[in-house]
Amino acid sequence: MTKTAPKSGNLPITLATWMYLLSERGHQPQDPELRAALESLSNGVQRETSDLEGLGQQLVGAVALKVGEDTSFEAVHRLALSLYGEDRVDSSLGAGSRDLRARNARRYQFSHNLPWIACIIDRFPDGQVGAHWVMVEQVTDVVTIMDPYPWDDVDEETSMPVVDFMVKWELAGANSLRLS
Repeated sequence: MTKTAPKSGNLPITLATWMYLLSERGHQPQDPELRAALESLSNGVQRETSDLEGLGQQLVGAVALKVGEDTSFEAVHRLALSLYGEDRVDSSLGAGSRDLRARNARRYQFSHNLPWIACIIDRFPDGQVGAHWVMVEQVTDVVTIMDPYPWDDVDEETSMPVVDFMVKWELAGANSLRLS
């Protein structure tokens, strides 16, 4: 990825950041290459190194190799299961009514204090509409979507009303992944 490539909607970037946040909370992937890349980035953050962008790119590159070309929910779900184990990955957050989904997201947020990833339908800066993987940080009356790549100087955290998020999530199939 070049510095000019869009980060928002880029699955390897979103997964890399999600994996980093999980790793910082003690949830390590089973893949040794990804663990090594996560450890390098974590060490760089702790030492406040000036090359966080480079270390972040190494992690993104390692994740991109694991993701491959298939960015469907099924493929991402299989990857998450292989990295964290079937007993740790949950994809049921999108089940049930809109109210139940919001309630479950809030309950997960309160009990785990971890982001989860969801696929939504959104409009990209170039005007195209399509599937977009995001990390959800908080669900209240507003949904906070985390910056997909915090190691650069561009803050891309966004917020949207919960109803707007729910519609975009439903349009994409209400697919999501979280650690249980």
